[in-house]
Amino acid sequence: MKLPLTPGRVLLLCLASLAVGCAHTDAQSDEPREKSAAKAPKLSQQRQVLSEGYSMLYQEAGSLDASDLILLVKAESEAMHKVVTAIAEAGGDTKKDLERIAKDYPGVRIDLDPLPEMEKRKRTAIAKDRAKYFAPVVGHGGREYERTVLMGFANGLNHETHLCQVMAEAEPDAGLKKFLLDTQKRYDGLLERVTKLLETEYFKNP
Repeated sequence: MKLPLTPGRVLLLCLASLAVGCAHTDAQSDEPREKSAAKAPKLSQQRQVLSEGYSMLYQEAGSLDASDLILLVKAESEAMHKVVTAIAEAGGDTKKDLERIAKDYPGVRIDLDPLPEMEKRKRTAIAKDRAKYFAPVVGHGGREYERTVLMGFANGLNHETHLCQVMAEAEPDAGLKKFLLDTQKRYDGLLERVTKLLETEYFKNP
């Protein structure tokens, strides 16, 4: 029997998706979306591929923007609070920038759904499996919880950094290329912060 998606369940799934590396989950509907090519028939092949990348970047920026929801569920250290807040700000800024770009550049779409159906199902299953870490009462807590969350962010930021890199290499527009390289640099800086925090506070020898 399928359990109803209460606000609490939606929150837990959102948090779990963040901890498995920005896995995108659709908690609102099980209806299949239109294929990307059908939604953007006027784009050239090059802009179609890039728009699929921009759409992924936009979806995942939205997940990063919601990162500070994690701070509402369980207590955390000051160091983790600072880095999670910085990640949320970066995601929010990237999301707003992409919304502006989509309005200014007709060849950029951020509303496509390029992931294969099985990949989406896999990511949703992983997110559901990890949701137990975020349950306020029965989930994990303390350093184990923080380490798990930070490793998830490291995963996600690494993914975003490389997505920006390959998109910048393929993007012919100078202004858009600059945006992608600037975003890559910001995400890479956050990845370094998370990695350093993990190494100094969570993986150091006793």
